[in-house]
Amino acid sequence: MWQAKALLILGCSFVTIAQGQDLRDPTAPPQQRMAAAQQAQVTDLRLTAIQRRTSGMTAYINGQRVEQGDQLPPYTITKITMDHVIVRHAGNGGELKLSLYTQSPLVSDTKKGSGGQN
Repeated sequence: MWQAKALLILGCSFVTIAQGQDLRDPTAPPQQRMAAAQQAQVTDLRLTAIQRRTSGMTAYINGQRVEQGDQLPPYTITKITMDHVIVRHAGNGGELKLSLYTQSPLVSDTKKGSGGQN
């Protein structure tokens, strides 16, 4: 009889411990996605062109011609390739990739007409 009481008390203590823990919501999105969304940066930098010159790569951001190492406060141009530019924020050291070409859905994929004419 005392063993049953001991097991009951022990079982109740485990229930109390389990209730005190933070349980993960199985329907919540993975934490990696949450962290990536929090790291997303909003910027007013607009990459309009990239040009290969004899002196090296040049990019046009917000109408200004920039080269690797140039400053666009609070950013520093760290790398220029043929399709993107990497900039580093002076305040937090975070890097941002400005892509020249972005993927967008084709018009025929977004609009479905009738009669075979999309």
